[in-house]
Amino acid sequence: MKVKTSPQCPKCGGRVKRLPPGREDQYHVYCDDCGHDFGRYDHLQAQFRHLLDDVESHLKHKDDNPRGDNAS
Repeated sequence: MKVKTSPQCPKCGGRVKRLPPGREDQYHVYCDDCGHDFGRYDHLQAQFRHLLDDVESHLKHKDDNPRGDNAS
């Protein structure tokens, strides 16, 4: 199941996030504008994994086409 994700903060709509200093594997991601806690970094990364996989596969597909066009 794909999770509906958005880079915007649900409270203020900000897109800038920060990782405060902390112990490894215990980092929480916060909105830089309002301080909303997005949760642990690994959880946030997992939410966006399907987007990263789609982009990486698209880029690989373009690398397989030596002419640089979209002709099949």
